[in-house]
Amino acid sequence: MAKKLYPFSATWSGLTKKGKEREIAQAEYELSGIELKKKIAVINADTVEDKAKAEVQVDFDEGVIDKTEYEKRCAIVDKTPWVEVKKMEVNVDDPKQGYMELDWNDEFVAMLQEKGYTGESDESVVNKWFNDVCRTVLLQEIEDQDYGLEAQDDVIVVNNNKEDDAD
Repeated sequence: MAKKLYPFSATWSGLTKKGKEREIAQAEYELSGIELKKKIAVINADTVEDKAKAEVQVDFDEGVIDKTEYEKRCAIVDKTPWVEVKKMEVNVDDPKQGYMELDWNDEFVAMLQEKGYTGESDESVVNKWFNDVCRTVLLQEIEDQDYGLEAQDDVIVVNNNKEDDAD
């Protein structure tokens, strides 16, 4: 934006407006584009958390960040645990081989540590948790595969007797 001839304080709005109305007028005088949108969003927010979320919302609305980054930043502002599978690769020659890349925030690691996970780094704490999740999935899968050895109470028996149709 081009430099203004007069400072905002020397304009009519600068001399007559007060409070949020003055702050918005000054932002409109001095800023443009995304910076103006962010400044107005922050002015209209009440708490520090709301101000931070307002900036994140403008970044998301303007396409500066994607949905994943938006959710992560909101979780950081809210101080809530957040984790996501960022990437998953499979070896086409051996589909059993592959990896997942995770992304998380500090609150997620703190939550894991509160639940008893330990490690030399955040990565090792998250790896231990992820390994536990994988083990749990495997154990649930094994439990679901009874190989027909257990009694099945949910089996429906259908008798196609012609005598039944005669009634």
